[in-house]
Order: sequence, then structure tokens, then C-alpha cells
Amino acid sequence: MAKRLSRKELYELVWSEPLKILAPRFAISDVALKKACARAEVPTPGLGHWAKKAAGKSMLQVALPERPPGMDDEVLIGAGHGYWHSGWSEEELLGPLPPPPEFEEPIESVRERIAKTVGKVTVPREVRIWHPMVERLLKEDAQRRERQRASSFPSSWDAPRFDSPFERRRLRVLNTLVLAAGMMNGKPSISDHEGRNIHLTVHQKHVAIQLDRLKQARRRGNAANSADADEAKLSLSILRSPGSESIRIAWQDDDQGKLETRVTEIAVQIMLTAELQYREGTVRSYEWRVQRKAELEEEERERKRQAERAERERQKRLEQARIDRLLKSAAAFQQAGAIRKYVEAIRAKQTDNAACPGEELERWSQWALAEAERIDPVVGGKFLLTMRDES
Repeated sequence: MAKRLSRKELYELVWSEPLKILAPRFAISDVALKKACARAEVPTPGLGHWAKKAAGKSMLQVALPERPPGMDDEVLIGAGHGYWHSGWSEEELLGPLPPPPEFEEPIESVRERIAKTVGKVTVPREVRIWHPMVERLLKEDAQRRERQRASSFPSSWDAPRFDSPFERRRLRVLNTLVLAAGMMNGKPSISDHEGRNIHLTVHQKHVAIQLDRLKQARRRGNAANSADADEAKLSLSILRSPGSESIRIAWQDDDQGKLETRVTEIAVQIMLTAELQYREGTVRSYEWRVQRKAELEEEERERKRQAERAERERQKRLEQARIDRLLKSAAAFQQAGAIRKYVEAIRAKQTDNAACPGEELERWSQWALAEAERIDPVVGGKFLLTMRDES
């Protein structure tokens, strides 16, 4: 099972002992441990650090940097390349609850840190460098254009999608934003062939973005080339979560200016959304853990109640079985006594009766008395067996 550590705990650990000594505790190699630190942006001692320290030299310890926006503070060691595993074990959930999550850095300070890193963002009229993701869209468009040019019966469905001024403008805005996001480890992906539904992965968080015409349904084919296409207003929305239709925040062309005038604000907000998602998810995770622990504790109490009830019922059945055996034993005792009296009575009656030979009477008497002996619970202490519980 992977070991959970905070970035600070991991940082203090890797600066306390060499990685080669620490790694076996997590059943991984020192290389894997170093990679886990790198993913969490936790600095590790350089080559020769421990040898120089052992020689008494004063060594500089690199400070732990601020947690990047969107990065989980929890690091899983021994979880492979994944950032998470199947979930909390029941033992962990039933253990002591940590304190509720607190975030030392105010969200506005995070915004300022992002803004400082991103700087001023502008959308150029002529793009010199296309992001590979946007460049792929343009290459696909070039292939459609070539197919349509070579076709004797060109199809509007295969028409280029980014030839109109509006679509070229939209791609320039998209290209600018994904390049800006890349400055803070934002990795874009597009779930369609038109570059309208975009996901930006920022560390372990996924920010969903829609970039399209304002208040217009998505069109098919060569709708982008319609007469009013270039008159359409451009809108960018950050969704509350991937797959959701709920909008967290949106911008659009309006009387105050075009979308391009707010692109710096948008770039900062995209990265800040990753941090907001992390914080919201951390709070939800803690609330779920509190609730799940209460559920597990109640389930355990219910199991104990059921076990106690089952034990009471078992004891009741055992006691009833003892009573049944006692009554059976008492009946057997009476039957044994009755047999003996019967044998005595027969013997007395048959003394003067020549019709029953003495030898045959004796054989019958011995058999009857043996049966009385067999069923008599007093003989050999068989009556004590009534107290024994059957397995």
C-alpha cells in the first residue's frame, strides 16, 4: 500500500537521510523516490551532500518552495506513476481524524503569485509560434482543405473549419491561453475537432474551458463561414468541473471591449481555478472522510449489536436444549424404575406359575434389567451430560 505524506513531511524526510536508506522503507528504489519528490516539487540533496556533511562540512539545505496552484499537498509514495490509489483503507478511515483542512496562503496571495509568473498576456494579430495542440487543429484543417480541393464533389461537411476571420481569431485566443498556462505546468487537451471544449491539466486538477460564440449553439459543417459568423461575439467560460454544464465564471465581447483585452485576467483565473478545485476537493474529501468514519463506526456498532443478539439467542437455544435433555433424562429415570418394578412384579407372580420355565424367566429378567440400566441416567453419572452443550 502506498504511504501518504504531506509535501512538508516528505521534504523533512528526504533531508534527514540519504534516499538509498529511505527508499527501501517504501519498497521502492531511490530513483523512484527521487521521481516522486520531483513530481511534488520537493527538492532533494544533491550528489555528495551526505558525504560532505559526514565530513563535518556545513551544507546548504534548499528551502521547500510554495505548493504550486492545483498541486495536491498529499504525496503518495509507492503508488507508481499515479497520484492516487484505490482509496482510504478501512483501518485508515477508522483511525484518528486529522484536523480540518486549512490553507495557509490566502487565495488572493495565490492569485498574485500566478499573476507574477504569467505576467502580461497579449493576443498577437500574427501568430509566430503555435502550440502543438493548436497546430494539430490547423494541420487537420489543411488536410480537409486539400481533400476538398482534390474532390470532384466537395462536401460542405469536410470544409475547412478555421478559415473565417472569427475562427482564426478564436484560435489565436486559444493559442495564447494554452501557452500562458504552460508557464505554470498547464497541459491542454481538446475533446473535439473544433477546439471548443478544452481541458487544462494543472498538476492533478483538470480545468474545463469552453471557447465559442456567445449564446449560440454549436454549428456543424461550414457554419463558421456563414454571413454573420464574423459578427458573432466570442465567449470563454470556465466550467465548475469537467463534464459539468455549470459555469464558474465567463467572459465575452461586450461594450467594455473585446475578449482579448481580458486575456491576462482569464489566464490567471484559469490557473487559480485549479487551486480552487484543489481546495474545494480537499474540503469535500475531509467531509466525506468524517461522514464515512461515522458510517463505519455505526456499522461496527450494529455488527456488535447483531453479534450480541445472536449470542443471546444461541444461549437461549442452549438453555432450552439443556432443559429438554433434563426432562428426557427424568423420563428415562422413571422408565428405568418402572422396568425394575415390573421385573420384580413378574418374578413374584411367576414364582408359583409353572407355565413359565425358570430359565426363560431369568433370561428375560436379565435383558429387561440391562435395558433399565442402560437408560437410567443415574448409572455412571449420565445425568451430568444434560449440562454439556452440544457442539
